[in-house]
Amino acid sequence: MSRSIVNFLEGIGTDSRGRHLDQILDEDNRFWENTHDFIQWLFPLNEESRAVKNSPVLIDEEIAMIRSSERAQEGIRSATTRYQSFLLNTTPWKNAHNHNHLRITRVIKSLRLLMTDEAADAFKYWVAGQLGDRIDSINPESKRFWRLA
Repeated sequence: MSRSIVNFLEGIGTDSRGRHLDQILDEDNRFWENTHDFIQWLFPLNEESRAVKNSPVLIDEEIAMIRSSERAQEGIRSATTRYQSFLLNTTPWKNAHNHNHLRITRVIKSLRLLMTDEAADAFKYWVAGQLGDRIDSINPESKRFWRLA
């Protein structure tokens, strides 16, 4: 088992491109919109990414380590806060189809897997609240993925 994803979330390791957690969190919204190989590190899952090859795929031991590590939990909370800031300050994701819909699904699933159901549901309801009446413009498939995540 590799500790690379655990170390990354704890802020003491790097992702596959040599970036530290704090570096990614400090990037501007343009980076967050246009770079596609970091979200899998901030919000890892126990399933392969269809979008980015060689992204971390968690095994049970890593999930347990992340769930029990306060530093990793804080890293995930910081990543969630930063992603919320990104969503607050951009609007393309509020359109019918946008790649951030897949990211939102990933965040919900990752929070459920690595933190708690309450954290995942709070993020999901926060997204819905940010959309308000515009939620009707989001494609039904994305909304279905969010509900099932």
